Parts: sequence; C-alpha cells; structure tokens
Amino acid sequence: MSIVSMLYYFMIYSFLGWVIEVSYHAVTLGKVVNRGFLNGPICPVYGVGVSLVLLTVQGLGRRNIETSNPLVLFIIGIVLATGAELIAGYLLDKLFHARWWDYSKEKFNLGGYICLSFSLIWGLAIAFVLRVIQPVIALGVSRIPMTFAYISLTIFYIVFIVDIVLTTMSVLNLNKQLEQVANLKSALLLVSDNMSEVIGNETIKAMSMINDTKEKSTEKRAELERKLDDLKKDFTRHALFGKGRLLRALPEIHHKKYDEIIRWIKERK
Repeated sequence: MSIVSMLYYFMIYSFLGWVIEVSYHAVTLGKVVNRGFLNGPICPVYGVGVSLVLLTVQGLGRRNIETSNPLVLFIIGIVLATGAELIAGYLLDKLFHARWWDYSKEKFNLGGYICLSFSLIWGLAIAFVLRVIQPVIALGVSRIPMTFAYISLTIFYIVFIVDIVLTTMSVLNLNKQLEQVANLKSALLLVSDNMSEVIGNETIKAMSMINDTKEKSTEKRAELERKLDDLKKDFTRHALFGKGRLLRALPEIHHKKYDEIIRWIKERK
C-alpha cells in the first residue's frame, strides 16, 4: 500500500465511521445529529483504527487481506482499534477536561474510555470490513488518477486541519464560557444569600432601608440572570457547528469541572 492509498483509506473509513454514527443515533434517538468531535462529516477514530489494522496486517506479510484469517483480523482489530479509542478518549479528556464518550455504565470498562462489549464490536466490524469491503475500496482507489489523487487529498487534508483548529478553538471557548456561567451562578447565589441575611437581620431597622437594599439586590439579580440567559443563548444559537453542535451531537458528554452546568444548559433548551 502506497502513502497515497493509506491517506485515502483514512479519509474513506473516517467518513464511513461518521455515517455509521449518524445512522445509529438516528435510529436510537429518532433524530439526525452531526456526530463526532469535528464539524466535518468524519470520525477520525474509525480511520485511525482501520488504518492501523491495515498497516499491521501488511507488516505481517498478508498483502491479500480478503484471504487473511478472519480470527486473526478479529483479534488484531480488537487490540488496535480499542487502543486507538483508549488513546483518543484519554487525550480528549486530558486536553479539554471533558469526556466525549463514557462507558462507565458498561461492564468490564477501563476508566470509561473503553469497554469489552464495544471492543468485541470493533473486532467483528474490522474483520468484516477488511474481508468484504476493503478489497472493493482498494480496487476503487487504485483506479484514481494520480493527479486527481494529489489534488483531492490536498484539499481534504487542508480542510481536515482547519476543522481540527476551529473545533479546538470552539472547545476552548466552550470551557471559558462554562467558567463564566459557573461564576454567574455563584454570584446569583451570593446575592440571594445577602438578601436573606439583610432582610432577616435588619428587620428592626427602618423599612425604607430594607426596601432599598432589597431593590438593589433584585436589580443585581436581574442583571446576573440576563447575563446568564445571554450566555445560554450563545451556547445553543448555532446547532450545526461550534459549541451548539458539540452539545447537541454528544448527549453523553461529561465535563470534569462543569458537568452540572452542561446539564443545566441542556435542561433550559
């Protein structure tokens, strides 16, 4: 397999993975959602998983994958695809402090990043794909003119890199705004506590002073609530890209610091 072929395989299987994700959630959730970490129609973890298996099988000297032992493909698929999912989940968690998928409720899981049932699915899927689908894709890729291949791959990978940059910026902005929401909610709680303390402890003073304090606190609370509402609208304004798409596409997302805030935002939709 040439470098050009491998670049195509990564692109094709990343797209097919996205199609699987969208189709699965369309059936289970009853709605079409642009799944995955990136804005574009690709799920790179699928492309990485299949590409790793292809390179490994070739490294073992099996050039005709369709004649390879399905049990061997199954085992290699489990190990490499699960490893790719584990590394991807761990890195996303550490870089962005959020879980884009979580298998904590599944049996025999490792840190919620991977679990036995999905690893078995990975193995079965890859064995099927490499025995049945890969020969067809390989034949199609081999017939692509080199000039067209260079142009199309250049365009795809430029868009791919730009998508990674833009999505990373969206996630960083998401974390920043989640922090702002958390600070505003804390300020609202502080205002409410102060109001209760003033009204409770200062009852013996003039009613005009109490009313004045209450009015100022109410105005402050209204201002904070307005800011919260503006931030909430910004989270959900765009459902097809950016923060809004991420929250809509990943209903199982868990954030280490602002998990409660994310649930609050979704409840207010």
